[in-house]
Amino acid sequence: MKVVTYIAQFLKAKGIDTVFELQGGMITRIIDELYREGDITIVSMHHEQAAAFAADAYARVKNKPGVALATSGPGATNLITGIGNCYFDSVPAIFITGQVNINEQKGDRAIRQLGFQETDIVSIVKPITKAAYAITSADQIPIVLDEAYRLCMEGRQGPVLIDLPMNLQHAVCADQLILTKPQKPVTNNTALENYITRFTQAYQQCNKPLILAGRGVRTSGCMDKMIQLSEHWNIPVLTSLNGLDTIPFNHANRVGFIGSYGNRWAN
Repeated sequence: MKVVTYIAQFLKAKGIDTVFELQGGMITRIIDELYREGDITIVSMHHEQAAAFAADAYARVKNKPGVALATSGPGATNLITGIGNCYFDSVPAIFITGQVNINEQKGDRAIRQLGFQETDIVSIVKPITKAAYAITSADQIPIVLDEAYRLCMEGRQGPVLIDLPMNLQHAVCADQLILTKPQKPVTNNTALENYITRFTQAYQQCNKPLILAGRGVRTSGCMDKMIQLSEHWNIPVLTSLNGLDTIPFNHANRVGFIGSYGNRWAN
């Protein structure tokens, strides 16, 4: 199948029902194929930065990667602030950027740019992504998409970027989707039991116990367990800004959130 078809079917198979974008020449083929595939809502923003932050919000609510697309050059660089936000707040997101045709790329030439809007977005975003891929062959797409999805969801979550030249978007790649599931961390029962023992001993010696809940409580799926712990021992709960929704606002044990913009009483 065509690369753009593979991308659309892969996203749909992963349950991603919405993507955010600002249209541009280097991603028109991808947007068109997403529309043709169906069952994926395409939201056109007024700015690529807005698309990046919308993908960020989608990921926080859905607990699956948000997806944002932008065209080459300034379109791609306009995503950077949102990419950085995903990286620092550990939010899973897949950013797909269009790139000029392979034969229009400057390569090792001693020039700044050959193709129109050619920009090395991969090098620019590497410090603020878990991985950034410069696609040079259609055959890379199945492997890269699978790896990118797993990487952004596994361990400490975060953003990935895939830069895709326009001429490869209608090239042919594999017909069979690769849909590897993100690996769950292996539980060391002995270490866990030792941790619980130490935690219980520390709690028994504590005069004023307090739980500080961050975003990791949500991403690990432990919100209910944290609340049960709080209720069982009647421990008040503070949250970080990113852990704001880890306990209901009207819960009796909720104190507020801390930090520079936190509640005075909580701080």
